[in-house]
Amino acid sequence: MIAWDKIFQPKCFGGLGLRKTEAVNLAFQAKLAWKIVADTKGLWTDIIKHKYLRLSTLFDCKPKSTDSSAWRSILRSRVINRKGIRWKVGNGKTIRFWWDN
Repeated sequence: MIAWDKIFQPKCFGGLGLRKTEAVNLAFQAKLAWKIVADTKGLWTDIIKHKYLRLSTLFDCKPKSTDSSAWRSILRSRVINRKGIRWKVGNGKTIRFWWDN
């Protein structure tokens, strides 16, 4: 029997080098959210924007009980993106001074 903390340690420290699935999943969800925010062109982002973000942005969108579990998990990952995102001011039309980082 080996403790989970030991298994998830890097191999150089005697562990198996496995990554925690919760952290990997959260990183994946944050990456999907970033693709939506960065306005990446693609079929997936076009479908998601059309289905969930017709009248709002990702950060303004409120979760609904009818949303898919994948979409709700992406909405939960917004906290990570919000911590790391910075806006380029440009002409200032899309910046909300009091709410944006």
